[in-house]
Amino acid sequence: MKRKHVILYGASIALIFGLFACQKQKTSPASGPSSLNVSLQAVNPSFSLPVSSTTTKASLASGPSITWDTANMVVSGVSFEASLKKMNSEEDSIEIEYKWRGPKMVNLLDTTATFGSFTLQPGLYDQVELRISGLREDAAGKPAFYLYGTYAENDTTSVPIIVKSYQNIIFKTKQDSVNVTSNLSANITSYIQIYLNKLMANVQPADLNSAETVNGAIVISDSTNMHIFYSILHNLEMDHHCYYRHRDDHRD
Repeated sequence: MKRKHVILYGASIALIFGLFACQKQKTSPASGPSSLNVSLQAVNPSFSLPVSSTTTKASLASGPSITWDTANMVVSGVSFEASLKKMNSEEDSIEIEYKWRGPKMVNLLDTTATFGSFTLQPGLYDQVELRISGLREDAAGKPAFYLYGTYAENDTTSVPIIVKSYQNIIFKTKQDSVNVTSNLSANITSYIQIYLNKLMANVQPADLNSAETVNGAIVISDSTNMHIFYSILHNLEMDHHCYYRHRDDHRD
């Protein structure tokens, strides 16, 4: 069977990328390199259907709804590419690339989990690209991407629902610049957020009500309920947007 690759450029599948820096608590300014970690998170695990394709916000009201209890993805590797210009220097920028190799099975509902860990020297990083790959061969026979939860048709009728993909998945995000100053050491975290409600955009309650079940559960894969499965993959290919904020900031 021909192997497919799903490249995620972001957010209306719901991917958002951010770099958050937080100064270490020290009695005097520190100097030296900074540490970059990556956090891959699934948000909005509970939502009503149908889902609007124009907003990332989720709501849960009476009527059809989905609640995801499990969200896993295998992370095979991470690469960080950028052009580095040294501060206070007239030297030309140099192209750099850092790579981290897993694999690691990531619980996307664990907001504290990080992976990667690169050391960034002080400087201005232009044209930053972060690429995360999840390869089926690293999933040890399990899906590279997996969701498990409950679909409630109404207040009295519910059924388990499963999404599983054995296809290779690649997250690719870009930023214009990241500034790592030379007078402090910083912890920088790249947060990639997958909006679970947006994955179901264009999937109607009627699609799930008439979906094929396996052992009493709605199973969405490349061999079962394929029209829903490929609708989800289509949502994973939409454009994304990026933002910066300090880790101590609060976001709506």
